[in-house]
Parts: sequence; C-alpha cells; structure tokens
Amino acid sequence: MEYKEEFSELNELVNDTEETVEVVETQDVNEAVTGEETLVEEPTEEVKTKKKFPLQTPIIIAVCILLAAVVVFFGISIFTPTVEGTWLYESEEGYSFYYNFNEKGDEKKCMMNIGTIYFPGTYDVSVGDESSTVTVSTSAGYVNGSYTYSITGNRLFGNRVLTLTSEDGTTLTLNQAKKTKDSDFVKPAEDFKPVEKIVGEWEFVYEEYGVSYKLTINDDGTLVYDQFGMQEIHCAYTADDKTINLSFFETELITQEEEYYFDGDQLIFLGINWSKVGESTADQA
Repeated sequence: MEYKEEFSELNELVNDTEETVEVVETQDVNEAVTGEETLVEEPTEEVKTKKKFPLQTPIIIAVCILLAAVVVFFGISIFTPTVEGTWLYESEEGYSFYYNFNEKGDEKKCMMNIGTIYFPGTYDVSVGDESSTVTVSTSAGYVNGSYTYSITGNRLFGNRVLTLTSEDGTTLTLNQAKKTKDSDFVKPAEDFKPVEKIVGEWEFVYEEYGVSYKLTINDDGTLVYDQFGMQEIHCAYTADDKTINLSFFETELITQEEEYYFDGDQLIFLGINWSKVGESTADQA
C-alpha cells in the first residue's frame, strides 16, 4: 500500500539523520582528545598578553614621597609651637579680646578685636635657643609691646596656651580660640532692603596729613567705618531716605540712629562730607 512505502521512506530518513548526528558527535570527541583541528579558534596575541598594573614603580615611589612630605608639613604645622593663629585674652573686668596673628610671606599682621570693633596692627617674632620674643604693635588693647613667650598644648587639640612675659615681669595668659565673625555679635535684619544711593565705598581725605576716613556701605546690611586704618567699626544697619540705624558690639550691643543727606554728589553722614571712591574727594582740615 502507498502509506507503507511512505512510512518506509520516513524510517530511512530518520535513520540517516541519527547516523549523521552520531558521526558529528564522535568527531568532536576525537578532536578534543587527539588535539587535532577543531572549530575553536586559538586566542589572539592580544588576548594572551598579560595586562600590566596601571601604576608603574617610579610613579608609586613619587606618590609615596609626596604623601610623606604632606604628612611632615602638617605634622610640623600642628605640633611646632608658633604664635600664629587666634588667641583670646579675658581681662579681669570680664571683657574678651581676640588677637589674630597671621603671617603671609614677609608680612606679619595682627588684628585685635573686641566684639565688632577691630584694631589692625603688626607683630614680629624672634626665636632663640633659650627664649623667644614677640613684639606686638596695635593702637589699643592689653597686648602691646615686647614679650618673651612660651606655648603649651598643640593646635590639633585646640588647647594651646600662650604665656607672655613683659620686661617688668607682668604675665598675660591667652588661650587658643576660634577666629570670630561679625555675625557672632550682630546680624543684618532678615528683611533688609538696601537704599541704592548710599551703597558703595566712600572716603574723606585729609590731604595735608595723607590719611583718610573710609566708609563701606554694603548691599547686604553690613557697614564698615574705618578711621585712618587704626580702628574699624563693623556694623549691621538699616536705612530709609533720611536715616541710617547702626548696630555694633563692643562689650555690649550698641545701637544709634544717624541722619544723612546729599550735597551734590557728596554724602553728608556722621558730620563728614563723604565722596564716592574714584570721584573727587572732599578735604576737611
């Protein structure tokens, strides 16, 4: 019958397929065992090459030297006794005087402040085998003149103590402190709005003596009144079209109201004719 012939042909096809699969599988196994040619490609030279460590030995050595230098630098900065930094002297009356010694290059600047009143000055240090001296020059304050000094504690722990001894044997003790900010004492009003016509840098020059008053009115509610570079009063302020209300801190919060007006381009304030910096200046002998 026809279906028998078809079935017979189908069986032959199946048998042929099984034989083919067997032959392929056997060939794969033989190739794996004998190492003869296979379908797996050999790895390229690029793949065989072992990857090198990204940092070469000279670079590692250079980095180590740099790190060691940084560690030594900070170690010296932290543990070597130095007057540089901020110190607090508390008087018998209970007033707090902050002295900031800052060395930049050949310049040694000393800034003393009590609250938001600042007194710029200078200092100099002489380090000897037996004793060291510091000479402080400011226009006000308890620390003024030449002193031998000693320092205990270290900067890292914030426990340094500076002991100054004057020529007559008087000693002053100052403790390491954090440098103060004006906002520690007075802050501008949260709803502050500047009066643009008074904002800027103003100056009154005594041309005969080569000195001047300076007034800096900022648009953030702060004001600095500089008297000949010897004293600075840092204030918070508010203003309208006629008055400026000042607030600053000495031993307590002080507020005062001052009127102002304009005479041409000059600002009349605190009884002084101020000229805008960069423009012609007024002179009052």
